[in-house]
Amino acid sequence: MRILYCQKMIFPNQSAHALHTGMTAANFAEAGCETHYYPGTPLVGGKAVMDGFYSRLGFACQPAPLRLDTIPCRQKGLYGAAFRARLWLAMQSGPALCFASSVKEAVMALELRAFSRGKHDLRVVFEAHHLISRLKDGREAERLHALERRAFTEADMVVFNCRALRDDAGGYLPEPATSAVSPLGYNEKVIRAVRDPARSEPSEERGGVRLAYVGSIQPGKGVENLVRALARLPEDYSLTIVGGWPQSRVEAIARLAAECSTASRLTFTGVVEQQKVGDFLADCDIYVIPLGTERDFYAPIKMFEALGFGVPVVATPMASLRQTLTDGENALFATGPDPASLASALLRLGNNPLLRKRMRLNNLEAAKQLTAGQRARDLLALFAKELWRDRETLI
Repeated sequence: MRILYCQKMIFPNQSAHALHTGMTAANFAEAGCETHYYPGTPLVGGKAVMDGFYSRLGFACQPAPLRLDTIPCRQKGLYGAAFRARLWLAMQSGPALCFASSVKEAVMALELRAFSRGKHDLRVVFEAHHLISRLKDGREAERLHALERRAFTEADMVVFNCRALRDDAGGYLPEPATSAVSPLGYNEKVIRAVRDPARSEPSEERGGVRLAYVGSIQPGKGVENLVRALARLPEDYSLTIVGGWPQSRVEAIARLAAECSTASRLTFTGVVEQQKVGDFLADCDIYVIPLGTERDFYAPIKMFEALGFGVPVVATPMASLRQTLTDGENALFATGPDPASLASALLRLGNNPLLRKRMRLNNLEAAKQLTAGQRARDLLALFAKELWRDRETLI
């Protein structure tokens, strides 16, 4: 199979989307599939930039089937034109599957395929992460909704990251010709269990309950509610925020902690590379996912990473979380995203070390089937089964 990864991405870049697309491309290749990826890089030193990027993702060397067709340009307009030209040329050289992780690139692939007039056997798969038109207003929302309708109508397959997203798309967008739900998974090359689950819980060894939040501090992530929840908990509860972006939000959270009289129990690590996050979780009792909205977080990566780290979880009751985590087995769900509900759930789990130990074991077991590598292999098998009748042209 030959995959053309239709995602514009300019490096250096450590955004969640860059990590996802770069890792997915490499995992397709590691599964034996020739995969073309078209990153924009600096004019000088582009190879070193991409080598460093994949090294941080845990790839000692890039898989041989990964074709990094780098475009040595970081100017957005010029890079976009070159990307489109490279993709067009690649589509002229035989059967391929165009895999797009954003609606704009999915429609671009559909337009280029139409321009090819059926010259080659080309398939387009749109990987839907969210309903982006619902995050905008006015004419921009209308324009994006039109793009989404086209992608859902014309793509050969739409892959949803969770059932909640597929459910929300029903009635809002046309029913795709073929669809599938495929949870994102976590990068097993850098995320592993942070401690032996057979050991006693950290709070029993050193006293006090340590909470951890991992990720950015953008609105909707619920960090404010978590800080307010901390103020409702006993003095021996503390919170570490692993992350530090954007800086303005870090400062706002620090001011809120001071207002809530919890500043002495709150620690910021600053921005941490993915492979070092586990160092801050080794002594963690509870991993908190305090999402305050589901509009842009249908399948938060941190949910899968928590399983991979093998830590107990307290989470707000978002549908996308409930479809992966089982209450009382992988997580304790708060009754709502508000501080009082979060504090109640944190106290229940904090006071139950036996349940936390059981959750560690349960989460490590669940994580075995939720790796990014396994997801890539499952998707390739799905494409082979659903999108080509003559598999000899595919494999």
